[in-house]
Formats: sequence, structure tokens, C-alpha cells
Amino acid sequence: MSAVIDSNVFLRLVFEEPGWEECGRLLDAVYAGTQQAVISAIQFSELYTPFERANDGATRRKLANEITKSRIKVRSVDRKVAELSARLRVTEKTPRGSWLALADSIILATALIEKAETLYTLDVDFSNVTAHIKIAAPGMSIQEWDRLYGHRIRKQG
Repeated sequence: MSAVIDSNVFLRLVFEEPGWEECGRLLDAVYAGTQQAVISAIQFSELYTPFERANDGATRRKLANEITKSRIKVRSVDRKVAELSARLRVTEKTPRGSWLALADSIILATALIEKAETLYTLDVDFSNVTAHIKIAAPGMSIQEWDRLYGHRIRKQG
């Protein structure tokens, strides 16, 4: 069983924000090999940005090393992903009625092309997705995650 894991799952764990334990259990399963995972290459930008802004190359390198050690497949943003992403950006809407953000549509396109069973995310913008894929937070539905943890702001250090 494969899954695409959104960037926010990794960052929630790294910053030990509320709900980080559930994210850790999912990523532990990936590390142990009981859960196969895929990410989009675009996610490296999302994952590395907070550390680049903080001039924290050591933590960025540690995160990159952990992703490599866990054998997560990285899918390039090729023409097939880009074309599907464009179609998704005009068909999938967020609960607020706006279109999916570019990075989100690329992550969703990656999940669909890779035939992932689940897209794990903490982003309620995915909760209205009509494409044929399960959208869930680690260990629970995205709606339950939102009720428990909501949109907590990342601690600034």
C-alpha cells in the first residue's frame, strides 16, 4: 500500500507541533518499510524553506538525510504531472471555494499518477477533493484532525 505524504506532516513532526505524535507514527511506518511513501520533488522546496529562512542548514541536511534513509520515492514534476495538475487546478476547490494552490495540485497529481491509496495531509484544503483517492491525516480523518488541532501557527524560534 502506497501513500503520498504532504510536506506539513514532516514539518509538524520536526517542529513538534500539536499532533506531531501521529505524524511520527506514520513516518515510523515508512521508515520501517510497512508503509510505502512517495513525495513530489516540489515538496523539497516546502520542506527546506523554513530552515533556509532560519539559516539552519544543519537541520535541513538532517531532514534530507532522514528522507533518504526512509527510502521515500521522489517523483519528478514531469509533463504528465504538470498537465494533470493544471486540470486539477480548475476542477478541485477548497472548502472556502478557491482553487487548490499550485503546490497542492502538484502533490495531488503526483498521488493520482503514482496510484497512491491515500494522500496524508494536515491541510483541510484537500477535504473537498473529488478525485479518486483517500484524503486523511495521520491516524484519522482530515476533519477529525481539524477539530483536534485546527490551524495552529508554527512556533517562531
